[in-house]
Amino acid sequence: MNVIRVPGVAFLLLISLVLLIPVASWAQGWKPERNVELIVPATAGGSLDLTGRTVHRIWDDLKLLPVSSTVANRSGGAHAVAYNFLNQRAGDPHFLSITSSTILTNHINGRLALTYTDFTPLAVLLTEHIAFVVRADSPLKTGRDFIEALRANPASLSIALGSAIGGTHHIATGLPLQSAGVDIKQVKLVGFNSTGEAFTALLGGHVDVANGGTANAAGLVESGKLRALTVTSARRMQGPLAAAATWAELGYKGVFDNWRGVIGTKGMTPAQTAYWESVFKRVAASDEFQQYAAKNQWENSYRGPAEARAFMGVQYDELKSVMGFLGLAK
Repeated sequence: MNVIRVPGVAFLLLISLVLLIPVASWAQGWKPERNVELIVPATAGGSLDLTGRTVHRIWDDLKLLPVSSTVANRSGGAHAVAYNFLNQRAGDPHFLSITSSTILTNHINGRLALTYTDFTPLAVLLTEHIAFVVRADSPLKTGRDFIEALRANPASLSIALGSAIGGTHHIATGLPLQSAGVDIKQVKLVGFNSTGEAFTALLGGHVDVANGGTANAAGLVESGKLRALTVTSARRMQGPLAAAATWAELGYKGVFDNWRGVIGTKGMTPAQTAYWESVFKRVAASDEFQQYAAKNQWENSYRGPAEARAFMGVQYDELKSVMGFLGLAK
């Protein structure tokens, strides 16, 4: 019988390679091993909840996960309850959370101790834009009319915001006013709990201008009750708001991405991050998700983990600047 003798060093090298095979295989093919929890940092029924449940339904329908999954509403503390819960599970890729620009703004204003750098950004999924509108009989015809009126007399117009003072709609108002050199301290701003309330105040003649989500604005503009002055998108929108110029077209800074995305726990491995990237890429590309975005006048603006992290960094710096102008930065 012929016996093949392997030198000691070669033998040890061979054994090492054999032992490494399962490790390499695992690293390249990680998958969830138990129930996945998708956190929504808000109460049921809002846009964040709708986004989370739509994402969950799509990955269920497409059978993208090999395990069960649940949606958990963990509201409270300006999203602090949800993010603190996620932060306490560092390194566990079975916990994810829907997120938004609030994770940036509430850190800048001091309401949140945590921000995007304390987690693993996994995706930016869609963007909701904001429309500035007036009643159909208003003398203001364009966003330029609006700005020039405020430059001439900052106290001449009252503006209803589709969220509370310090919220996203307040910041979206600050961007063009800052670039136009308007004295923000004299501007009459009225915060509301929702876009619907702000538009009701406008229609009732209690304010001169209002801003709010494009999904709410589109129907009222189409009906002829309101006129859109401008939108915060980078390029013109389609449908009822197509006639409204963007702030950039008018020569002012004003692109505002009121985005929705997903974060994971801090310390996720490259393999775990890659797994979730493949899931959200397929979710964003699905017909249902694209129809969901179009129905709500939202932009399907998918970005993977690396792009999402870079995007959030740029957004943080821009928001910090305008929030300082508005007196909202800590």
